[in-house]
Amino acid sequence: MPGRPVGLASAIGIALLSALLARMPGMESSGLGWLPLSVLVGMAAGNLWPALSMYGARGLHLARGPLMRAGIALFGLRIGFADLGAAGIHGAVAVVLMVASTLLLADWLGRLLGVERDLRLLIGCGSAICGAAAVAAADGVIGARARHVSAAVLAVVVFGSACMFLLPALQPLSGMDAHQFGMWVGLSVHELGHVVAAASAGGGDATAAALVEKMGRVMLLAPVLMLLARGLRRTSAPEGSGRTPAFACVFVLMMLLNGSGLLPPAVQQAGVMAAQLLLAIGLAALGMQTRLSDMGGAGVRVWLLAGGLCIHLVVGAAILVLIGAWS
Repeated sequence: MPGRPVGLASAIGIALLSALLARMPGMESSGLGWLPLSVLVGMAAGNLWPALSMYGARGLHLARGPLMRAGIALFGLRIGFADLGAAGIHGAVAVVLMVASTLLLADWLGRLLGVERDLRLLIGCGSAICGAAAVAAADGVIGARARHVSAAVLAVVVFGSACMFLLPALQPLSGMDAHQFGMWVGLSVHELGHVVAAASAGGGDATAAALVEKMGRVMLLAPVLMLLARGLRRTSAPEGSGRTPAFACVFVLMMLLNGSGLLPPAVQQAGVMAAQLLLAIGLAALGMQTRLSDMGGAGVRVWLLAGGLCIHLVVGAAILVLIGAWS
């Protein structure tokens, strides 16, 4: 099919280039990981050479659609049920409260600001759960415009990067010990890379606690997608767009398989790497189809929404952590 090899090959090339860039010392220390870089590099390529994305549109559609959904499904192999159990009841309740409240706030504040439904849902999922991967997963249910997906990814990356520097600076003022600080980071920071980078300032105990809370948020991705799909069924969304997606069901199966302990470590690691690659290819395609001139149409409302959610995450998570310390 004309255009498919060009578009798909371009997205793969950008994903691999982004992987190399993410391994550079400067990028790693900044917390700007493989997935966000795939969007940024894809946007640069698409805006510098617009004919490339136009001619390869069919291949980019393949990368953004089936390939990225397959990556989301395999993403479940990253998650073990023992991770959430290690957080205890307070940690589990805090995870649910932060994710639910952030999603509800995203919808309410987004409506108040006049942000389009698809865009506020994407920003809400990215802020509440796991940054770019959650935005990509939510787009698999919603089928949003490329510029909306890219705007949501960029918004959560910008504020996640800000939190990565802000929280370590605030730790001495918070009175939290290493474990509490790690919980605070894991409950509030967007990207997994940002979580690791921020929590490392508090040492090994902080990093372990942060990862437990963060993976608890990631584990809620599948039920959130299913609730999102059910909610879309009650709206004027196109026929079939509100069905529970097959990739979300496979995501749950991958979690169960990973938690069963039956999967050889080498296979699990290969699956996780494949998930990252497929997500990066899909996000690179999204970036290539995004025009900066189109993104400008979103205006300041996108940044106000993402900023409001960021403040809620930081303050709300701190309150929950301190309540747990006092109880």
